[in-house]
Amino acid sequence: MTLLSDIVSQTAPRALDLGAKIVPAPAIALCGALMANALLVSDHSLEGLSGTRVRLEITNPHVALGFVIRNARLWPAPPIPWTTCIRGEMRSFLALLMQTEDADALFFDRRLCVEGDTGVALQLRHALESAIYRQKKRLRSLLP
Repeated sequence: MTLLSDIVSQTAPRALDLGAKIVPAPAIALCGALMANALLVSDHSLEGLSGTRVRLEITNPHVALGFVIRNARLWPAPPIPWTTCIRGEMRSFLALLMQTEDADALFFDRRLCVEGDTGVALQLRHALESAIYRQKKRLRSLLP
């Protein structure tokens, strides 16, 4: 039986590759910020990072997305200058989002690279992971 995560992990990179060629990076950053902020609702763990600039650099396809943290939320911003840059292939970022692979394993396997202030990357990672966990737990309680 094919799991939804298998289908997404196989089709999403190709779909996102096509999307990255058609949709401009600022629009992709806006969508990413909206999704992250929907997860982070009522979470205040990023408040201490106000003004911090984060760059996500997807290497395959090449897309650079910029974000600034304000009021514990991510907002689209130009990708330069940045405080922290997280670089990797689309498959690695999808594995993080779907929680099919551990961020530490991706980092130590050199599939993700963090430059600049690594503390910012860790704090962002923990905030998003706990938000995803809370949402999964909430969904499980709603489903039979």
